[in-house]
Amino acid sequence: MIEKILVPTDGSDLSKKAAKKAIELAKGLDAEIIVTNIMDQKATIPYDEQEKRAHEYVQEIIDMAVAEDVKTSSMIIFGSPNYDIMTVTLKSEADMIVIGTHGNTGLKSSIIGSFAQATLKNVDLPILLVK
Repeated sequence: MIEKILVPTDGSDLSKKAAKKAIELAKGLDAEIIVTNIMDQKATIPYDEQEKRAHEYVQEIIDMAVAEDVKTSSMIIFGSPNYDIMTVTLKSEADMIVIGTHGNTGLKSSIIGSFAQATLKNVDLPILLVK
């Protein structure tokens, strides 16, 4: 039974589209969504700016869920998105992940982005990829 759906967001249009799908699923299943952002420790953006953006991205999805009467919680961490998705998944006790196929990198040439690939490779849960 799916009770918790993890929704990683980076503020991209596809992550918002994935969040809408997760909210729809959660509403039908009476499940909670856990919105997460993993701030990239290798990014050249200052920590304070990353943190500000992370909170904005997460809050936008929370607001969407609240408008649909879906339970929410959130988790923001600082680390490596491709490696720390497993940590976030375990800590959140998620039953499923809903994720966009590409994020904010601007690279659309591959079939799926590196974060989606890392999630598929490292997480042993049902994963819904949204394109």
